[in-house]
Amino acid sequence: MTERSPLSHAALRSLEVDVPTDRETDVDFIAGPPPDPVDASEHLTTALWRRADDPAEALRFHDGHGWVSLSWQELAHRVREVAAGLIALGIEPGDPVAIMSPTRPEWTIADLAILAAAGVTVPVYETASQERCAWVLRNTSARLVLAGSRELAERIDGVRDEVEGLEQILVFDEGALDELAAGAHDDARAALDRRLAALRGDAVASIVHTSGTTGQPKGCVLTHHHLVWTTRQSLRAVEVAFRGERPSTLLYLPLAHVFARIIQFAGLEAGALIGYARSRDQLPEDLQAVRPRFLLGVPRVFEKVAEAMGEQATSHLARRVVELAEQAAGELAQDPSPGLTTRVKAMIAEVLVYRRVRAALGGEVRYALSGGGPLSDDVVHLLAAAGMTIVQGYGLTETSAPATIDRPDAPRVGTVGRPIPGVEVRIDDHGEVLVRGPNVFAGYHRDEQATAEAISEDGWLRTGDLGELDEDGCLRITGRTKALIVTAGGKNVAPEPLEESLRAHPLIAHPVVIGDGRPFVAALIAIDPDAAERFAEQRGDADPAARHQDPGVLEEISEAVEVANRQVSRAEAIRDFRILERPLLVAHDELTPTHKPRRSTVVEHFAEVVDDIYQDRAGDDTR
Repeated sequence: MTERSPLSHAALRSLEVDVPTDRETDVDFIAGPPPDPVDASEHLTTALWRRADDPAEALRFHDGHGWVSLSWQELAHRVREVAAGLIALGIEPGDPVAIMSPTRPEWTIADLAILAAAGVTVPVYETASQERCAWVLRNTSARLVLAGSRELAERIDGVRDEVEGLEQILVFDEGALDELAAGAHDDARAALDRRLAALRGDAVASIVHTSGTTGQPKGCVLTHHHLVWTTRQSLRAVEVAFRGERPSTLLYLPLAHVFARIIQFAGLEAGALIGYARSRDQLPEDLQAVRPRFLLGVPRVFEKVAEAMGEQATSHLARRVVELAEQAAGELAQDPSPGLTTRVKAMIAEVLVYRRVRAALGGEVRYALSGGGPLSDDVVHLLAAAGMTIVQGYGLTETSAPATIDRPDAPRVGTVGRPIPGVEVRIDDHGEVLVRGPNVFAGYHRDEQATAEAISEDGWLRTGDLGELDEDGCLRITGRTKALIVTAGGKNVAPEPLEESLRAHPLIAHPVVIGDGRPFVAALIAIDPDAAERFAEQRGDADPAARHQDPGVLEEISEAVEVANRQVSRAEAIRDFRILERPLLVAHDELTPTHKPRRSTVVEHFAEVVDDIYQDRAGDDTR
């Protein structure tokens, strides 16, 4: 088992962030250090061809019978043959090819092959409804779709009549890549060589659609240079996580999301081993098989890891030990030179709790990158005490994923760090976060008006996020401009702080704060079915159908609401709430593919519940 060890002085020096002296740094502006160079001729498969003769392990995955690997040499050959097969099929430079599949090695191979053939990869979430599939495919005019399974292929086939120009659907499970490779011929291979020689960084690499929390998804146009440049600067910001005898990561987030995709390209650039998880249920086994040193995830993943400590503690003594571990983590975070009592607590927690957490994650995880939303400080401290440094970052699809990343050697908990090299961040007069740099996308596909609204003439991207910079230039995200709730009394309420506090409770999966145009603030609470079942078992309750009405659950949620309300004024506090009868679902468009609630859709689908809240308290207001 690998234990944490101090960083070398050389490693610390290499991660130091220098602020350019030609611009004044204050609470409204911060710039990252000068970027590492990226040549105009570099593209997203350049790093692969550099490793084309390397016999080292590149990909590790389960083929249905056991764990197998592809070397860099084998990967390069496979990508080359599939790319030639795409050319033989008729894919021309600039042609969009969609991929709709769970994260798996075929996703990576297909992506690299499309890029090598000078095509444009169009990711589609496997959870996307037929309506959203049709929208993405129409918006990009995809000629070919590579689907993970027959079920996904049928979902796409169901909207084929709505998509002009869609010619073919191939299925990974049915040997799509073998079929493409088998179709390669000498003329296609020669054409591939010509395309690779002509390929430049300014060529469009991918059209990645936003998750659509506030409307229809928009297609972000990202070039090879956008993604190569961002990958290189991101690696520089977190390079300590990619050092060691066997740098490795395990992919389980959807590669349709630009966050996971940048990690894929970072693995290629750094020569790291990329493992592929089979499913959420098999993730514990997959962690043991790959033993990654570096993980990435959304906040809920790490919250689940922290919650699992308490859920496995079924006896009174075990619960006391977990509580002691949590106390020790908090005290260690507050005091760099803890006293004897804290050190004893930490020693006990190390033996009984922290060591088990590391073992459950494969035994070698030292760093994890969290993005896509706020993560509780308590979770960060707890996992840090267990030996895993959580590095938080911030970015959008429009910024090719990360715009800021915290320092792995000295994380500033509660922030999302400072800008990556070459990126500038500014806070405007309204508190909105603006980003400028070579990572900012080319624009929205076929939507000039939205592009003009998003990017100013001098290159600043309006992110739609509210934030602030601390005295050291670390960014803290405080809300969304479009998510602001304006009550009937005219009070502006940012729902995110309330939702973040509520989400910290193990029973709560998705809180949705409401109150726009209403007399007071309220909340719709979707509970975590697994956590609720465990809670009921501990209480001896055998009726799973009535969990949303369980007095014990109601009491727990009431306490969580009280905790959240302590952070805000009376006018901003949650006056009432309802526990929903069922979870929020991606299939109903209530959650984005990255499991963020779509507030307007949730309010629409649970309109009767919302009306019940305000009818019951018709005399209340926010004053």
